[in-house]
Amino acid sequence: MINQLTLASFATTAALLVVAALLLQVIQRRFFHALRAAPGPWANSVSEIPATVALVTGNQHTYYRSLHEKYGPVVRVSPGELSFVSVEAREEIYGLRKGGLNMEKSAIFLGAVGSVEGQTGVSLALNAEHTRQRRALGYLFTNTALLQHESVLRLHVNKLVDVFKKMASDNQPVDVSSWYTYVSFDVMGDLCFAEPFGCLDQGSVTEWSTSVINVFIAATWTQGIRRLCGVGTFLESLTTKLLVPAKAAQWRNTHLNNSREKTAKRLADGDREHTDFIYQILKHNEAKNSLSDTEIKLNMALFISAGTDTTATTLTGWTYYICTHPTVYARLVAEVRSAFVDAEDIKWENVRNLSYLEATIHEALRLFPPSGASQQRIVPRGGATVEGIYLPAGTTVAVSPWASTRSNLNFYEPDEYRPERWLREGEEYANDRLGASLPFGTGPRVCIGRNLAYMEMRLVAAHLLWSFDMAIDRGLYEKKNEAWGFEGRMKTQKKAAKQEMQKKKIYRHVELQYLGQDCTTEIDGVKQQLELARKTHISEIKAVQTAA
Repeated sequence: MINQLTLASFATTAALLVVAALLLQVIQRRFFHALRAAPGPWANSVSEIPATVALVTGNQHTYYRSLHEKYGPVVRVSPGELSFVSVEAREEIYGLRKGGLNMEKSAIFLGAVGSVEGQTGVSLALNAEHTRQRRALGYLFTNTALLQHESVLRLHVNKLVDVFKKMASDNQPVDVSSWYTYVSFDVMGDLCFAEPFGCLDQGSVTEWSTSVINVFIAATWTQGIRRLCGVGTFLESLTTKLLVPAKAAQWRNTHLNNSREKTAKRLADGDREHTDFIYQILKHNEAKNSLSDTEIKLNMALFISAGTDTTATTLTGWTYYICTHPTVYARLVAEVRSAFVDAEDIKWENVRNLSYLEATIHEALRLFPPSGASQQRIVPRGGATVEGIYLPAGTTVAVSPWASTRSNLNFYEPDEYRPERWLREGEEYANDRLGASLPFGTGPRVCIGRNLAYMEMRLVAAHLLWSFDMAIDRGLYEKKNEAWGFEGRMKTQKKAAKQEMQKKKIYRHVELQYLGQDCTTEIDGVKQQLELARKTHISEIKAVQTAA
């Protein structure tokens, strides 16, 4: 009896101590924390749970926007984190900081590729190491190098168009969004390893390309666990084992091992005349002398993960927006089809001058960024001032991309698709803060491959607009068959995982009509004869996206 009483007393005391500790933590975070004066929900100021739930359920982008709409341009989204929406905050957080250390990525961030043999790729490298790698890799994305890469891009874009033509002649349904994914993976495979994935040839994703996408789903859960449990703690390790399936590690290993194998094979064939990234590295002394073989392998894996599904997602959003805005579509078609004599003229030197096409892609990126999640940074030692608020070292800060680009503080009618704002056409757009939309980031960690991404997207878009008429499939127009974004959620069931990507309201059902010779079109009510050199017949194709 005494032992039972002692055990019960001990359990009661332990429970009371835990409750007391939690209560003290709540009081400290709410009333004595350095961020106590920042606006935001009470629950967020004392707990990581609301922000974590939003992250792992794929709703962070819309949740943070709702918070900013309610509380203003600065919101305390968790006990130690502030979210911002202004252009000034973006520069202060992600830009080069004069007279102080730059803000580095939060430790909760988990890249698509981790460290190997104590080495990392450019994305995870810190300070001087990041600068060294970025300088060595920068040549790959210069204008000179991009022009050399163009032949690789055009090869796969032409293959995409040819596939669509064949499907059109067979009256075969086409999943356009998936085909954007296929062409993106084949382009990056060819640029990284001189060997495409083969997605266009087989008309489907491969095990490897599927693993690349799944890595980001697993990383979302890992970040959520790190928010709640800390980084490198026993609790993080235990929770990861309980919630994240073992298969997640296989996805990461599949991507990394395949990348290492393909890179090693390409490095061993250094004399091959193929204008891929490794060819450029071997020919460019600074890159060859500055990067170890391991760093080259890690960066090739990084480029595959960063430059594939992101491009496909953007093109999906772009297709939806131009197809649901007739005036935009008409002007865009007129610009593209009046710029070339035939498809062979659709080269980067010409496409880069299509200003309205560029504006439509910028506007699609503003409304439908490939990743709407916040990229967290940590205030360095010595503290920093953001938006006039002094923040002590260790504070987490970020700009919410979705909230920023859809804020009326930054854009006129922010929820509307208006490419004209990027051309400053119309007084209503005079005060638009275009710098609030930076889907590729800014500052020293701006996406190193952004120029390649713009090149690929504009070449794909120009070829499709030249070859096909596009329209939303009216039979499916009002159905909620939506595009998948990058934020994700995962439901675990013992040994199996059910993945579900976050849905964003972008329809992927379009009709394509292949254009024949001497095609006419209506542009703003005026018939314009567009002299299009076409050799094959007119066919209609439907791109019907099945529910994911």
